[in-house]
Amino acid sequence: MEYCISTIMDQNGLPFVEAPSGGIDFGYITMEQNLPPAPIRLSIGDRSNGLMHIEIRHGDQIRKAGFGTVVGFVSYVAQNYNCIKKGSAYNNSGNGQNQTYLVQLADKHNNTLWVQLSRDDTYWNVNSAGVLSKRYGRNKENIWSASELQNEESASSNTSQPATNADKEAGSNGTVSDVSVRKNTTFS
Repeated sequence: MEYCISTIMDQNGLPFVEAPSGGIDFGYITMEQNLPPAPIRLSIGDRSNGLMHIEIRHGDQIRKAGFGTVVGFVSYVAQNYNCIKKGSAYNNSGNGQNQTYLVQLADKHNNTLWVQLSRDDTYWNVNSAGVLSKRYGRNKENIWSASELQNEESASSNTSQPATNADKEAGSNGTVSDVSVRKNTTFS
């Protein structure tokens, strides 16, 4: 599995993975989506979160669903999601709480990214990702939905608007550098 890593590091000192379009931002969560606005980023991670975790736990599942790579899947969902739901909260090592969210693109499955805000509130880290059944997340609190936005726009403008924005908890990540150098890496 090939991907490019950046010299920009997350808050844990691990490099970010570059998006297929370049740079480290895979997508964005905006203020209109009822969460702090920030880019969605993916770090190389480890066995419990990030790209390594996704490859180990969900990589085959993602490729069987028709996606060529995990990085491509993360990019596709981050740019096209149509729903955000509240995930789980868990205690972190500093005795605080970390809240996760499910960023989902529903088609015949729920293509899901589990994200959480970095400690410095500058980006959303992708902790995990997967292709899940339509039932997954059904009982989770809805934070934002493109269909709700469309219904509001339809009611006010009487025109249909296309949706322009279309999973396991772990530690979060943050930036300590802003210099990006592409490096091809093979995941094994």
